[in-house]
Amino acid sequence: MSGTPEPRPFTLARLREDVAEVLYVEADELADDENVFDQGMDSIRTMTLLESWRADGAEVDFTQLAERPTLSAWAALLAPRTVPQTAATQAGS
Repeated sequence: MSGTPEPRPFTLARLREDVAEVLYVEADELADDENVFDQGMDSIRTMTLLESWRADGAEVDFTQLAERPTLSAWAALLAPRTVPQTAATQAGS
């Protein structure tokens, strides 16, 4: 055992909890499709979240988050990318 916790998946629930934590609000106060900057998010808080998400393997940048500033859009950006079956099959041949 390495003692390092496994990264948590980037689910909508996780993102809501993470954003609520930096905004000092309850998670259920945040709307999934409302602009997070209208809900109190700012660039400093976004960068703080981004750094912790990168530590868990996120491969997005600030600009991508700023261009699509809703929890549901962030969940889509942070969702694991899957390799199409045909490409995976070809790669294994």
